[in-house]
Amino acid sequence: MQARDIMTRPVASVSVTASIRKAIEIMIAADCSGLPVLGDDGSLRGIITEGDLLRRKELDLRAAADAGTVDALSDYVHGSSWRVEDVMSADVVSVMPTAPLGEIAGLMAVHSIKRVPVVLDGRVVGIVSRRDLLKAVVAGLPDRIPRGEEALRLAIATRLKSDLNLPREQIAVAVQDGNVILTGIVETELHRKAIKVLVESLRGSATVVDNVKTIADRP
Repeated sequence: MQARDIMTRPVASVSVTASIRKAIEIMIAADCSGLPVLGDDGSLRGIITEGDLLRRKELDLRAAADAGTVDALSDYVHGSSWRVEDVMSADVVSVMPTAPLGEIAGLMAVHSIKRVPVVLDGRVVGIVSRRDLLKAVVAGLPDRIPRGEEALRLAIATRLKSDLNLPREQIAVAVQDGNVILTGIVETELHRKAIKVLVESLRGSATVVDNVKTIADRP
Protein backbone atom coordinates (compact mmCIF):
# COMPACT_ATOMS: atom_id res chain seq x y z
CA MET A 1 0.00 0.00 0.00
CA GLN A 2 1.05 3.58 -0.61
CA ALA A 3 0.36 6.98 0.92
CA ARG A 4 -2.43 7.70 -1.55
CA ASP A 5 -4.27 4.56 -0.43
CA ILE A 6 -4.66 5.63 3.20
CA MET A 7 -4.15 9.40 3.35
CA THR A 8 -6.84 11.68 4.74
CA ARG A 9 -8.36 14.08 2.24
CA PRO A 10 -9.45 16.76 1.80
CA VAL A 11 -6.87 18.22 4.15
CA ALA A 12 -7.72 20.79 6.80
CA SER A 13 -5.07 23.51 6.50
CA VAL A 14 -4.32 27.06 7.57
CA SER A 15 -2.78 30.06 5.83
CA VAL A 16 0.71 31.18 6.80
CA THR A 17 -0.73 34.66 7.39
CA ALA A 18 -3.51 33.42 9.70
CA SER A 19 -3.70 33.97 13.43
CA ILE A 20 -3.11 31.33 16.09
CA ARG A 21 -6.76 31.68 17.07
CA LYS A 22 -7.78 30.75 13.52
CA ALA A 23 -5.50 27.69 13.55
CA ILE A 24 -6.97 26.51 16.85
CA GLU A 25 -10.52 27.00 15.56
CA ILE A 26 -9.74 24.91 12.45
CA MET A 27 -8.16 22.14 14.55
CA ILE A 28 -11.20 21.97 16.80
CA ALA A 29 -13.66 22.01 13.89
CA ALA A 30 -11.73 19.35 11.96
CA ASP A 31 -11.00 17.27 15.08
CA CYS A 32 -7.32 17.03 14.21
CA SER A 33 -4.09 17.72 16.08
CA GLY A 34 -2.02 19.27 13.31
CA LEU A 35 -2.44 21.44 10.22
CA PRO A 36 -0.31 21.98 7.12
CA VAL A 37 0.49 25.68 6.75
CA LEU A 38 0.07 26.95 3.19
CA GLY A 39 1.44 29.99 1.42
CA ASP A 40 -0.66 32.32 -0.73
CA ASP A 41 0.22 30.16 -3.75
CA GLY A 42 -0.96 26.99 -2.02
CA SER A 43 2.54 25.65 -1.44
CA LEU A 44 3.49 23.88 1.79
CA ARG A 45 5.25 26.33 4.10
CA GLY A 46 5.19 24.49 7.40
CA ILE A 47 3.08 22.58 9.88
CA ILE A 48 1.51 23.65 13.16
CA THR A 49 0.52 21.13 15.82
CA GLU A 50 -1.03 20.92 19.25
CA GLY A 51 2.50 20.48 20.56
CA ASP A 52 3.50 23.88 19.17
CA LEU A 53 0.49 25.49 20.81
CA LEU A 54 1.17 23.94 24.21
CA ARG A 55 4.19 26.22 24.53
CA ARG A 56 1.93 29.26 24.79
CA LYS A 57 2.56 31.87 27.50
CA GLU A 58 -1.13 31.61 28.38
CA LEU A 59 -0.36 28.17 29.81
CA ASP A 60 2.57 29.55 31.81
CA LEU A 61 4.89 26.88 30.42
CA ARG A 62 7.70 29.01 29.04
CA ALA A 63 11.20 27.69 29.51
CA ALA A 64 13.08 29.28 32.39
CA ALA A 65 16.07 30.27 30.25
CA ASP A 66 18.06 33.44 30.92
CA ALA A 67 16.42 36.50 29.38
CA GLY A 68 18.15 37.64 26.22
CA THR A 69 19.63 34.29 25.22
CA VAL A 70 18.81 32.79 21.84
CA ASP A 71 16.72 30.05 23.45
CA ALA A 72 14.83 32.52 25.64
CA LEU A 73 14.09 34.84 22.72
CA SER A 74 12.98 31.94 20.55
CA ASP A 75 10.70 30.67 23.31
CA TYR A 76 9.30 34.17 23.79
CA VAL A 77 8.43 34.52 20.09
CA HIS A 78 7.01 31.02 19.93
CA GLY A 79 4.96 31.40 23.08
CA SER A 80 3.79 34.98 22.63
CA SER A 81 3.21 35.57 18.91
CA TRP A 82 -0.29 35.30 17.52
CA ARG A 83 0.96 34.67 13.98
CA VAL A 84 0.96 31.11 12.62
CA GLU A 85 4.18 31.86 10.75
CA ASP A 86 6.04 32.49 14.02
CA VAL A 87 4.79 29.37 15.78
CA MET A 88 4.77 26.72 13.03
CA SER A 89 7.56 24.26 12.32
CA ALA A 90 9.05 25.27 8.98
CA ASP A 91 11.16 22.11 8.55
CA VAL A 92 8.45 19.78 7.25
CA VAL A 93 8.88 16.12 6.38
CA SER A 94 6.62 15.26 3.44
CA VAL A 95 6.16 12.38 1.00
CA MET A 96 4.85 11.72 -2.49
CA PRO A 97 1.51 9.92 -2.98
CA THR A 98 3.45 6.84 -4.11
CA ALA A 99 5.47 6.54 -0.89
CA PRO A 100 5.15 3.06 0.64
CA LEU A 101 3.72 2.81 4.13
CA GLY A 102 6.95 1.38 5.51
CA GLU A 103 8.80 4.50 4.41
CA ILE A 104 6.22 6.75 6.07
CA ALA A 105 6.34 4.79 9.32
CA GLY A 106 10.14 5.03 9.25
CA LEU A 107 10.05 8.80 8.78
CA MET A 108 7.65 9.17 11.70
CA ALA A 109 9.94 7.13 13.92
CA VAL A 110 13.17 8.87 12.89
CA HIS A 111 11.78 12.39 13.16
CA SER A 112 9.44 11.75 16.12
CA ILE A 113 6.44 13.14 14.24
CA LYS A 114 2.79 12.11 14.22
CA ARG A 115 1.74 13.12 10.72
CA VAL A 116 3.26 13.49 7.24
CA PRO A 117 1.79 15.73 4.50
CA VAL A 118 1.46 14.14 1.07
CA VAL A 119 2.63 16.53 -1.64
CA LEU A 120 2.23 16.40 -5.42
CA ASP A 121 3.47 19.14 -7.75
CA GLY A 122 4.07 21.41 -4.79
CA ARG A 123 0.52 21.06 -3.45
CA VAL A 124 -0.71 19.21 -0.38
CA VAL A 125 -3.08 16.50 -1.60
CA GLY A 126 -3.45 14.57 1.64
CA ILE A 127 -1.97 13.83 5.03
CA VAL A 128 -1.03 10.54 6.69
CA SER A 129 -1.28 10.31 10.46
CA ARG A 130 -0.31 7.56 12.88
CA ARG A 131 -3.99 6.70 13.10
CA ASP A 132 -4.13 6.22 9.32
CA LEU A 133 -1.20 3.80 9.55
CA LEU A 134 -2.91 1.88 12.36
CA LYS A 135 -6.05 1.56 10.24
CA ALA A 136 -3.89 0.05 7.49
CA VAL A 137 -2.41 -2.40 9.99
CA VAL A 138 -5.88 -3.52 11.08
CA ALA A 139 -7.02 -3.85 7.46
CA GLY A 140 -4.01 -6.05 6.73
CA LEU A 141 -4.49 -8.41 9.66
CA PRO A 142 -5.58 -11.87 8.56
CA ASP A 143 -9.15 -12.90 9.17
CA ARG A 144 -9.75 -15.85 11.46
CA ILE A 145 -9.26 -18.48 8.91
CA PRO A 146 -10.95 -20.83 6.53
CA ARG A 147 -13.37 -23.34 7.87
CA GLY A 148 -12.51 -27.00 7.88
CA GLU A 149 -9.43 -28.77 9.14
CA GLU A 150 -7.86 -29.28 5.71
CA ALA A 151 -8.40 -25.63 4.76
CA LEU A 152 -6.74 -24.53 7.99
CA ARG A 153 -3.82 -26.90 7.49
CA LEU A 154 -3.21 -25.67 3.94
CA ALA A 155 -3.50 -22.03 5.01
CA ILE A 156 -0.90 -22.48 7.76
CA ALA A 157 1.49 -24.40 5.51
CA THR A 158 1.17 -21.76 2.79
CA ARG A 159 1.82 -18.89 5.18
CA LEU A 160 4.81 -20.65 6.75
CA LYS A 161 6.36 -20.63 3.29
CA SER A 162 5.28 -17.16 2.16
CA ASP A 163 5.85 -15.30 5.44
CA LEU A 164 8.72 -17.20 7.06
CA ASN A 165 10.29 -18.99 4.07
CA LEU A 166 9.87 -22.36 5.78
CA PRO A 167 9.33 -25.23 3.33
CA ARG A 168 6.52 -27.66 3.98
CA GLU A 169 8.93 -30.52 4.50
CA GLN A 170 10.61 -28.65 7.39
CA ILE A 171 7.48 -28.03 9.46
CA ALA A 172 4.73 -30.64 9.40
CA VAL A 173 1.26 -29.25 10.02
CA ALA A 174 -1.65 -31.43 11.05
CA VAL A 175 -5.13 -30.43 12.19
CA GLN A 176 -7.04 -33.03 14.16
CA ASP A 177 -10.06 -32.72 16.43
CA GLY A 178 -9.68 -28.96 16.78
CA ASN A 179 -5.93 -29.12 17.43
CA VAL A 180 -3.18 -27.67 15.24
CA ILE A 181 -0.18 -29.96 15.64
CA LEU A 182 3.21 -28.61 14.58
CA THR A 183 6.29 -30.81 14.25
CA GLY A 184 9.75 -30.02 12.93
CA ILE A 185 13.19 -28.56 13.55
CA VAL A 186 14.18 -24.87 13.26
CA GLU A 187 17.45 -23.06 13.82
CA THR A 188 16.60 -20.78 16.73
CA GLU A 189 14.04 -20.07 19.41
CA LEU A 190 13.12 -16.91 17.47
CA HIS A 191 12.13 -19.05 14.47
CA ARG A 192 9.98 -21.16 16.79
CA LYS A 193 8.32 -18.09 18.26
CA ALA A 194 7.60 -16.64 14.79
CA ILE A 195 5.89 -19.89 13.80
CA LYS A 196 3.72 -19.79 16.91
CA VAL A 197 2.71 -16.17 16.29
CA LEU A 198 1.77 -16.97 12.69
CA VAL A 199 -0.30 -20.01 13.62
CA GLU A 200 -2.08 -18.20 16.45
CA SER A 201 -3.15 -15.50 13.98
CA LEU A 202 -4.83 -18.13 11.80
CA ARG A 203 -6.04 -20.88 14.12
CA GLY A 204 -9.42 -19.45 15.13
CA SER A 205 -10.60 -21.50 18.11
CA ALA A 206 -8.18 -24.38 17.53
CA THR A 207 -5.60 -25.33 20.16
CA VAL A 208 -1.93 -25.25 19.13
CA VAL A 209 0.16 -28.30 20.02
CA ASP A 210 3.72 -27.08 19.54
CA ASN A 211 6.16 -29.94 18.95
CA VAL A 212 8.66 -27.77 17.08
CA LYS A 213 12.22 -28.08 18.37
CA THR A 214 15.31 -25.97 17.84
CA ILE A 215 18.70 -27.36 16.83
CA ALA A 216 19.91 -26.65 20.36
CA ASP A 217 17.15 -28.88 21.75
CA ARG A 218 18.34 -31.93 19.82
CA PRO A 219 20.28 -34.51 21.82
